[in-house]
Amino acid sequence: MMRIALVSEYYYPHFGGVCEHVHFLARELRTRGHEVDIVTSRIGNAPDEPGVIKLGRSVPLYINGSQARVTLGVGRATLRKLFREREYDLIHVHTPLTPALPMFSVEAAEVPVVGTFHTNFDRSLLYSVFHRRMSRVAKRLDAAIAVSPTAAAAINRYFPLDCRIVPNGVDLASFHPGVAAPASMRDVNPYILFLGRLDPRNGLAELIRAFTIVSEQVPDARLIVVGDGPLRAHYQRAAEGNPAIRFEGAVKDARPAFYANATIYACPTTKASFGITLLEAMACGAPIVCSDIPGFGDVVRDGRDCLMVRASDAHSLANGLLRLLRDSALRLRLAESGLAGVQRYDWPRVTDAIVAIYEELLGGVAAEPLVAVP
Repeated sequence: MMRIALVSEYYYPHFGGVCEHVHFLARELRTRGHEVDIVTSRIGNAPDEPGVIKLGRSVPLYINGSQARVTLGVGRATLRKLFREREYDLIHVHTPLTPALPMFSVEAAEVPVVGTFHTNFDRSLLYSVFHRRMSRVAKRLDAAIAVSPTAAAAINRYFPLDCRIVPNGVDLASFHPGVAAPASMRDVNPYILFLGRLDPRNGLAELIRAFTIVSEQVPDARLIVVGDGPLRAHYQRAAEGNPAIRFEGAVKDARPAFYANATIYACPTTKASFGITLLEAMACGAPIVCSDIPGFGDVVRDGRDCLMVRASDAHSLANGLLRLLRDSALRLRLAESGLAGVQRYDWPRVTDAIVAIYEELLGGVAAEPLVAVP
């Protein structure tokens, strides 16, 4: 048994790929008998929960085309005291070069430290201005993981890290076809699903414009928007009260029901390092139309698992949606290919690769971690 701290700036009630990764990794590690704490910050009045240690206060920031968060009110001394009291064997920090909780955790650790890099970016003013300080933090990592080759390339533009590629996972016990439809998807209409945070880089504005084009040719189509964010009112105004566009708000446990009953899952994101929602959609048998960005190319292939369209191009997106809506055989072929391919991302298999790295650092044999790319 190992005692492990998973440190993350992002955890529920914030929704996104990092908190999903941390949640399911912790769950899988616990099923194997390891003692795991998730160390994160407090968001608003979110209630406490077992196995989650909340420090300081998380506040939102807008950066890199999305909403980020930073923890206030916690320093290295507090973290060092916590790590000593809990007697962890290993600290696993997610987005380890993010101020302040992740970076301070790396610096406060007195046991082996693993860092997982989750993001894709072209340039970073933060990394440029504070390069010397962050280089010292990066060198403190005993092992570096990137969730995709795209994420590894992004961080290596600034810091020469020998990243192991261990992808995000998907919970195949929860995400699968055949889940009963939610109330808003029980008619016979074709449903186009958007699921994600409502921020600019996830492409909802382009999807709403594309759906206007789609509606002219497929009048009974419906667009279901699942997710929330500070720009929700903005996107609702962009929809102009169109009754065929339904905003469902944030959901957590109900996500499989939406994927499994979607005619198409539309993912017009303009920047991503991986694409967890693609895995979730594939696991539920939903045909996918997504942007042709590098992070998605690490997970799916155009014409095999999905249809790829030009990013930030509403007309290209509309054409892809119309093509799938009109071709049931193509939808079936993409869905079957996605179901077959997603099996390699099951959380037990991904956790095997991460545990192998832990064991290597703690004195076991050298790890050969999973590299799950198409």
